[in-house]
Amino acid sequence: MKLILAAEKLFGEHGIEGVSLRQIINAAGLVNSYSIHHHFGSKEGLVQAVFDNRVPAFEEACRARLDAEKAGQGELTLRGLLAARFMPLVECFDEQTRQSYSRFLLRLLYRSEAVHPYLRSEVPQPAINEVYNRLRNHFADLPNAVFISRFRFASDMFFGAIVEQRRLKRQAPELYQSDADYWNEILEIIEHVFHVPYRGQPAAPLTGVDRGTEPLG
Repeated sequence: MKLILAAEKLFGEHGIEGVSLRQIINAAGLVNSYSIHHHFGSKEGLVQAVFDNRVPAFEEACRARLDAEKAGQGELTLRGLLAARFMPLVECFDEQTRQSYSRFLLRLLYRSEAVHPYLRSEVPQPAINEVYNRLRNHFADLPNAVFISRFRFASDMFFGAIVEQRRLKRQAPELYQSDADYWNEILEIIEHVFHVPYRGQPAAPLTGVDRGTEPLG
């Protein structure tokens, strides 16, 4: 676990390519790189382990949010889906973990599908997948590549908002009366990302949402 936590922090701060195995070993207080090769096989294996480590807690919180939205609204709204997809990052992790993990996710966001750990993960994520599929179907008129781009933009904004909130609280704590006010504003901004009219070619009809196309971020 020391290796995973050290890697999450360093990957988030410096980028995956900007961190050596030696730096991770030193940050974890270990002696040699054998531990990484023994437990994870490679640097990419360690990236996967860092990603998978947070998935169970995120999945549980996502399911709770999704079930609460279903019970409270009857029909899932776009705001409810976005809250179920993103707010678990705020609600189920302490401040330090939230900062570290969001920075790590930012580094993953524009990785190619061939190496993105979400697409290679073996950890069950039914609630996370359900939210994504519902969002995709909500915007069935968008070409898939456009929807994925907007999903990435929204993710980028939310992960960045986690980092930005710390700065705002430190430099201008009077700007928001509560955390709820801040996050309601962020979710509203993200809604607009999806609602901006698409002016390109019409989308082909959806035939089902393929998990292999989703960038979790």
